[in-house]
Amino acid sequence: MALNKVSAAYLSYFAYIDDALDTVQPADFTKLLGAVPSGAANGPWTLCWGPAVNNGVLAYVAQGKDGSYALAFRGTDVDGSVGAAFENVLADADALYLVPWLYPQQASAPQQISAGINDALALAIAMTDPSTGLSLLDYLRGVAAKQNLELMVTGHSLGGALAVVATAWLQDQLPKLNSSMTFTLWPHTFACPTMWNAGFATSFASAYTYYAAVNSNDVVPMGWANLKGILGTYTAPGPVLKDTNYISIYLPLEALSLTIPTYTAIVPSNPDPFTIAPIAEPNDSWTAEAGYMHSMQLQYFPHATGVAAPPLPGITKTGVARPRAVAVAA
Repeated sequence: MALNKVSAAYLSYFAYIDDALDTVQPADFTKLLGAVPSGAANGPWTLCWGPAVNNGVLAYVAQGKDGSYALAFRGTDVDGSVGAAFENVLADADALYLVPWLYPQQASAPQQISAGINDALALAIAMTDPSTGLSLLDYLRGVAAKQNLELMVTGHSLGGALAVVATAWLQDQLPKLNSSMTFTLWPHTFACPTMWNAGFATSFASAYTYYAAVNSNDVVPMGWANLKGILGTYTAPGPVLKDTNYISIYLPLEALSLTIPTYTAIVPSNPDPFTIAPIAEPNDSWTAEAGYMHSMQLQYFPHATGVAAPPLPGITKTGVARPRAVAVAA
């Protein structure tokens, strides 16, 4: 297997299928994965494990036509408007604190990650397949014990950050019970925020062939290593952050910029930068512009694949949720 941004885009995008549901629907994943085209997208894909959800973090494993596997993360539940994407990052990232990286254990702590992504990884580690009860690690160990495991690990936004830390976690943990197993991990991220220090960033960059797509006008990849860049985006005549989200976003970010620990972006072996111009018509707010620039459906999927994103069941945009079922009291 080699890097495959087309497959990664499909799988990361599909992680948003059930963003509004309390119980995920495997049938949705099976149908869309089976419709992935052949060729560069390596379709059809088959659902193998999951989808599993733990407190808003969703993951699933699928197998492509060539026999390789992929682990895709949604990262955070974005129930509501796509314009809320950045608020979700602010709420979930917990960037004030760096904690030691534990895979492997370190005598000191040269490698550190944000407390928020550490918590998200713990939720992913605790996931089990709703049908078999197998944990993610147990399932992947079972596959790797039988064959050379070629595994793409991918996600968008916080799902991208989860893909990074999950790759490093799996590299350490997969061979613990069987050191002779062979596997290769291929991280792919879209709009991944920076949620680690220089020690982790340097180690990761040297260890993996890593694809990373970033829209230069997307504020999410600027956090947490470039807060000044976030504060200065979409200036007049566009929607100005200080004017439209002064209390809810600008002030917290400005204060955070004075106290936040040092975060360092990973330098990917295969960077994929691109630029989407801000939309010309007047916007409701800076947040709406940020959501538009950050959209997996509207920006990252078309960039990586060259085609428009297929529709997802019951939603019009990534992050615009289908209605929840109304519970009827007994």
